[in-house]
Amino acid sequence: MTHADTPAHSAAARRSSIRWRLAVLAGVGVVITNVDRSAISVALPYMSKDLHISSVAQGFVLGWFFLAYAAFLLPVGYLVDKLGARLAYGVGAIVWGVATVATAAVQGVGALIGLRLLLGAGESTQYPACTKATNEWFPRRERTTATAVWDIGARVGGVVTLPLMSGIIAWAGWRTAFVIIGALALLWSVGWIAEYRTPQAHRRANRAELDHIANDRDPAEPAGAGQVRWLDLFRRRATWAMVIGYFCFNYVAYFFITWFPTYLVEARHFSLLTLGVFGAIPGIVAVLSELASGFLQDRLIRAGRDVNAVRKGFIVSGMLVSSLIAIAVVAPNAATALLLLSVSYGALLIGGPSLGTFPSEFAPTARHIGSLAGIQNSAGNVAGFLGPVVTGALVAATGSFVPPLVITGALAVVGAVNYIAFLPAVRHRRAAAPAQPVATAD
Repeated sequence: MTHADTPAHSAAARRSSIRWRLAVLAGVGVVITNVDRSAISVALPYMSKDLHISSVAQGFVLGWFFLAYAAFLLPVGYLVDKLGARLAYGVGAIVWGVATVATAAVQGVGALIGLRLLLGAGESTQYPACTKATNEWFPRRERTTATAVWDIGARVGGVVTLPLMSGIIAWAGWRTAFVIIGALALLWSVGWIAEYRTPQAHRRANRAELDHIANDRDPAEPAGAGQVRWLDLFRRRATWAMVIGYFCFNYVAYFFITWFPTYLVEARHFSLLTLGVFGAIPGIVAVLSELASGFLQDRLIRAGRDVNAVRKGFIVSGMLVSSLIAIAVVAPNAATALLLLSVSYGALLIGGPSLGTFPSEFAPTARHIGSLAGIQNSAGNVAGFLGPVVTGALVAATGSFVPPLVITGALAVVGAVNYIAFLPAVRHRRAAAPAQPVATAD
């Protein structure tokens, strides 16, 4: 009997691939969320002329979205566990789509900030829902790659936003641009609600795929784990390590989502055309590095490498290299600065797939995954609020991007040290009693 005729090979050949289609669909939603949230970064220099927005006010316009996003992530993560990924993500897309379209009609800073708050509320469903869906649909050995598939949507969104918004603004103005990109979210929500189901309820997932998923699930939950309350999650050492690490990670990442286009225009004197072409390079590097990282992590783990060493090794090394952002800002010319910023962003995203797996690895039960994902991402988006505000204030006070980006590079190092010293070993997940004090490992 040849290898092609073996039962294992035949079963694999007959296995459906609904899980990967759903991962891609979730990733398309992530692309749209990041286009919608990042669009204002490209449009803001031109909106500011029409609406007379100061540098300090620009920082608040950029930052208030993340404040709302961070605040809503806490209850939304809990709701995702209760309502499921399908309804939470689909309704959230309707909310953020409406907020984006309405941005086209703003006449002042107050209305703009209000719509940014609404946008944050709608988009807060994305991360917990995607994390929950990954746990439902993927065996453990495929989750890092699956996480990378949807999480790179954030970087793809950043890459697409620059040429898309630059082109539409040049063609029809910034108001038309918000109408077009907001409509994309409304269309996507229809597709997600129509397509997403749990594996057991999905009519096109065959038995071979369901068995493939079931044969590599999480270990049995320890006795009493089901009684862990939402507040008890904050008594766990792993939760606080995830909070600190993701805060530092996102403080760096959201510079590229918020102030990066303005930095290129104001500090490096990029034109609209140059911004649309060359400004996308760091995002492209980040997309490729995150996808490669997800694939390589799963491959190393399947080959028998220590899970803890793989997960932590990628996130720590990536954050250490990403501290180059502090050097890029003092580079002598625009080309060198863009090269260093591309390396910084690409290195940072090497750890992106690790972060996406942590809620599943450290949640006490599957019913806490959305909640823990919401807590982790909420902390990251507190950084998304503080980073733009601090950057705007320091630029206004000093007339330079050097001080805020030196701070950003230092936080990358702090995040790496946190994952080394404070995050418990990944292989110890769900192995201890629930609700331990912060002073002890999970």
